[in-house]
Amino acid sequence: MMNTIIRKAKPGEEAQIHEAHMRSIREICVIDHGEEEIRGWGYRPLGDRWVRAIQEEDVWVIDSNSSILGLGHIVFLRNENEEYGYINALYLTPEIIGQGFAKILLLEMINFAKNRGVHTIELGSTITAYNFYKKMGFVDNGGERFVNIGGYPVRSYPMILHLI
Repeated sequence: MMNTIIRKAKPGEEAQIHEAHMRSIREICVIDHGEEEIRGWGYRPLGDRWVRAIQEEDVWVIDSNSSILGLGHIVFLRNENEEYGYINALYLTPEIIGQGFAKILLLEMINFAKNRGVHTIELGSTITAYNFYKKMGFVDNGGERFVNIGGYPVRSYPMILHLI
């Protein structure tokens, strides 16, 4: 795609980010998770989640000719010993799947976390992204779990990447 870049999200892009997120779930994740699982997950209202995330956390977008076709979102949390990264979202729309953008965006978040000095990054993987994360060095961090999203249980696979 021409003019496709990965950059930090800006205020005012919340609706486009949300739409890319929901489309990814409804059009891609549905294949592995099924209609029942995505019923609450892929049809959530916009709310203020992305407003807060853009202002207070770290969100990147894949911008193609001023259309947002993907997103990444990492937060930094603290356990009893140290700070660690947690990837809340890495979602792409069908238009850009298979072109290497997920890898580039994930590496951007990993490098950002390394520069911050954290030693681990955790996430809850979808079925769809599980093998991708394995290829990128993440390992299982517990068994399959069900997370309630929008009133429906969604399968999730806890994973961790050790940066040192």
